[in-house]
Amino acid sequence: MSADEVRRIVRTVWLVTAAGTAVWLALIVLAPWLAGRGSTGAARLIYAVFSPVCHQIPGRCFLFHGQPLAVCGRCLGIYAGFAAGLVLYRFVRGFGRPALPSARAFLLVTLPMAVDGLAGVLGLWKSPIGVRAATGFVWGTILPFFFIGGVSDALAKGKERRAARNLSNGPGKT
Repeated sequence: MSADEVRRIVRTVWLVTAAGTAVWLALIVLAPWLAGRGSTGAARLIYAVFSPVCHQIPGRCFLFHGQPLAVCGRCLGIYAGFAAGLVLYRFVRGFGRPALPSARAFLLVTLPMAVDGLAGVLGLWKSPIGVRAATGFVWGTILPFFFIGGVSDALAKGKERRAARNLSNGPGKT
């Protein structure tokens, strides 16, 4: 597969991911905005969409228009960090052949959230919402590097397999 084809795949995955992330973040703030304006049915639907991915404990959620966001502070940090990581991806990795970050980098950005979460579970401290959001943000920034790299690589390999299969099943072959 040519470098241009790989670049096109990576760029497409990046663009689709960026669009999906923008919609996801918009829905997080749309739910409380709708609830604050009296559109409770639509707001409830959006809150229900996010309920499988977040506990939505009101005391752990930032407020918007007097209503809790559709996700808690840590989840908001993760999603905002993911969006920031998407912006960084373009400058750090570019759209060339995808490469995954090192395990060391992953552990480094995971450590703050893991320590904070574990300490909370063990009852050593109760993190303020800002700390939860910050540790989620740090962790979220590395996720696009795995997601875009992994999806792009899978799509490129699938395209290569299809091309090889078509070549072996060329004209005159059964």
